[in-house]
Amino acid sequence: MIVCSCNVLSDAQVRSAIASEAPRLRVSRVYASFGCTAQCGRCVRTIKDMLEEISRLVTPEPRVKAPNFVEHP
Repeated sequence: MIVCSCNVLSDAQVRSAIASEAPRLRVSRVYASFGCTAQCGRCVRTIKDMLEEISRLVTPEPRVKAPNFVEHP
């Protein structure tokens, strides 16, 4: 699927660029990895969503500490 019509970038290309960069990648760095910039901006939200999705998969959620229960005799 084409994510960016102006630069003709597919979702597979964008995911590959995201995977090859640091976890906290910015949208501008995705474009830079292809040697281009955002043109009309309609794809920015989609690429940002892809970044957040991959970031959630890569970054584990913090563990919640279980409360200390004391048994009473």
